[in-house]
Amino acid sequence: MLHLGATWRLHMALAVFTVLSSCGVNGEFYSSIHEMSKVFGYEQKMLQYMQKFMADNESKLDFLKARLDEYERERNEALQWGVAYFESPLNKYLLSKRLTVDWQRISNLMEAATGEKALARLHQLRHKKYMPNERELEGAIDGLLRLQSIYRLKAKHVAEGILDGVSYGTQLNAQHCLDIAQQAFRDEHVHLAHAWLMEANTRLSFRDRNMLQPKILELLAHVRARLTNYRGVNGTAETHKLQTDKEEDLNNYQDLLQAQLGPENDIEEHPPVPEDLTRLSEFDAYRYTCSGHIKTTPREQRHLRCGYMTETHPFLLLAPLKVEELSDDPLLLLYHEVIYQSEIDAIAELTRNKIQRATVTGQNSSVVSNARTSQFTFIPKTRHKVLRTIDRRVADMTDLNMDFAEDHQFSNYGIGGHYAQHTDWFHPNAFETNQVAMSEMGNRIATVLFYLTDVAQGGGTAFPIIKQLLKPEKYAAAFWYNLHASGVGDARVLHGACPIIVGSKWVLNRWIREFHQSDKRSCEFWDDSKITMSQLLELSRKENK
Repeated sequence: MLHLGATWRLHMALAVFTVLSSCGVNGEFYSSIHEMSKVFGYEQKMLQYMQKFMADNESKLDFLKARLDEYERERNEALQWGVAYFESPLNKYLLSKRLTVDWQRISNLMEAATGEKALARLHQLRHKKYMPNERELEGAIDGLLRLQSIYRLKAKHVAEGILDGVSYGTQLNAQHCLDIAQQAFRDEHVHLAHAWLMEANTRLSFRDRNMLQPKILELLAHVRARLTNYRGVNGTAETHKLQTDKEEDLNNYQDLLQAQLGPENDIEEHPPVPEDLTRLSEFDAYRYTCSGHIKTTPREQRHLRCGYMTETHPFLLLAPLKVEELSDDPLLLLYHEVIYQSEIDAIAELTRNKIQRATVTGQNSSVVSNARTSQFTFIPKTRHKVLRTIDRRVADMTDLNMDFAEDHQFSNYGIGGHYAQHTDWFHPNAFETNQVAMSEMGNRIATVLFYLTDVAQGGGTAFPIIKQLLKPEKYAAAFWYNLHASGVGDARVLHGACPIIVGSKWVLNRWIREFHQSDKRSCEFWDDSKITMSQLLELSRKENK
């Protein structure tokens, strides 16, 4: 993990030069920690080319040698931490920063008459598949802003390396805070932009003041003009006329805005939590479940059970399954210790170099969306016996037919990785537009979600309507029905993957189709999508009175 004194050096050391940012890049690494750890290796080649360039330019080495020592020192520190280095979203952001911006300074120095071969190799490396570009940096910042919004983190704490109460040591400087503020403002996160600008202004060093403070104050004027409690909006136009590169006007500019920054004009970084959490949009219900504000009460939990399952297969009499009931209507179960490390290792080999950016079902086709920032791959069970073994175990867990289940889907979540609220069952439009593979197998009757890793912070699975938040637990698996017994999609199992604060999350999805399940889950004598068993019993009691 990076220490406080390393902040400026990290900012200088770790970003690919923007002179090459126009290169086409097919890969994406910010949405997967697995991919991020791979792209980290490219920096070693950059350092090698830099060493060759320096050998050809002895007269220019004073500055470059100092930079090389700093870069290698920071890299060695990261290597000592290993994979854990990438589990901090701040380290991921700083790696993105240095691989997309700060190498520009090195490139500028190298663009001289000598050292052209080393520079050409750096250009070639920048064209490599999966090499990050400016879009990757934006994705990294977007992940940080998502964490801040959903978990209600303070910009001050994030800049100090404190994530949801845990200190990771990584510090952000004024330039980092300004970068985040600029993207937050561009993406309409105005309150967050204000918080990051205030933090950027607080973190200005004497050296940075003349260069950065005009930018901070100018953007701050725009931000405050957008906020409803801004006073003196008419004066904003006058501030834009100031030439902020002049010391006198900079002081006037700062004095003009300082009047708006008193305690009476404090701007809340996050909106207050609603008093009534039952009347929310789907997204707000999802994020307040992720943050722990929506949860079940002891009264709602008292009838739920846990124990050993033996009834679905005779083998379970010898090796019963540990199961916990999290909801009985709709059914949501959590199985413990139902996948083994040897199976996870085999899965890791099967997915090596195969994952790509995840998509969601759109109007007429599957599309990449910020609603789902992860990478995934599908592998058929015929590829390896361990996948068939897992399916036999799922059949025992669910008492459902696995012969026509979809291919195994493996997903990895990266910086702030999440999948916003959704249901797994297909809407009629997906069938009508031919977006459903093997549509003759029907809809997704049920889901089994295996957790292949623990996650240090965040990354839970939120079920807003039934008020459940499943924390990732390695070797565990969640099970729920997506459809009512009548075959109608069950909206109550709306769920989403909460953003990861720190850690790497690998999951395995088993989506089970309706085909050949009538003997496993028969229909009721009524339409259970319109009235539940408990509601029927209540009506029956009232009629008998």
